[in-house]
Amino acid sequence: MDVIGWQKWFGAAVLGFAYALGLGSSYSPIQLQGLLIGTPAIMCYNQSINDCFDVEIDQTKAKLMGKKPIVTRIMSRKEALSITFTLLITGLVSTWIASTSLFVINLAAAFLGTVYSAPPFRLKMKYPFSTIIQFVGCFLPFLAGVASISNVTLQAILISTIFAALAIIHRFAHEIKHYEVDLQTGKETVAVTKGVGTAKTLFRLSGLIGVAEFVIFFVLGWFDMVFSSLFTLYLAITIAPWVWLRHTPKSLRTVLDPVITFSGFVSLAIALLVYWQIRI
Repeated sequence: MDVIGWQKWFGAAVLGFAYALGLGSSYSPIQLQGLLIGTPAIMCYNQSINDCFDVEIDQTKAKLMGKKPIVTRIMSRKEALSITFTLLITGLVSTWIASTSLFVINLAAAFLGTVYSAPPFRLKMKYPFSTIIQFVGCFLPFLAGVASISNVTLQAILISTIFAALAIIHRFAHEIKHYEVDLQTGKETVAVTKGVGTAKTLFRLSGLIGVAEFVIFFVLGWFDMVFSSLFTLYLAITIAPWVWLRHTPKSLRTVLDPVITFSGFVSLAIALLVYWQIRI
């Protein structure tokens, strides 16, 4: 599984949790385990099921980009599906115990991940469903974090659009980078169907929308300074570490690698510590 892949969405869930804490919500150990265990399990499930049915695509990537397929090279599809199913059950049981709303959101996320990656639907191969499902699904991680300890409000839904914008930015960057692979494997993306130029334009537009949304919501007072700081940290160590990490000394990268790998849990620890200090 791509660790950074699921950490992006877990980081968004942590920010949803921090947002709810900033509004004065409290939490119980049962609710916290839903965020710590159930939500990451569902996110890992979505990554895993994608790997299970991407063998042919990954083999093409291996030829063009040197990427080694996880399934078939490291483990069989049967073993991978067993792990994937275990993640799904673990995630659903954990979130069901924690909160009904959290369970519903994670169930929706698992459903979208399944129809996106698995036969007979495999909508990742069909435009425009490939883009639409990823966009819709990426509203959910932030809302899952909110739902773990609070009610999902219209304001929370509007804030979640920032994370959907980030997801689409990542999506278009991925499409541009993997254009040749997608073309050869028949994956219908914006870059393949509308052209790389269109994908680049939408990439820039999504970035502008995301920045504008953050500024507007900050001016409206929807974000406190703690949340804003955590969001900045999220961008730095979860979304774009590759931008600055390559410019750091090798010795420092060795120290920072574990922080980046477990960035969602690092952000969660900081959020709990800061809001605990504020309340006492």
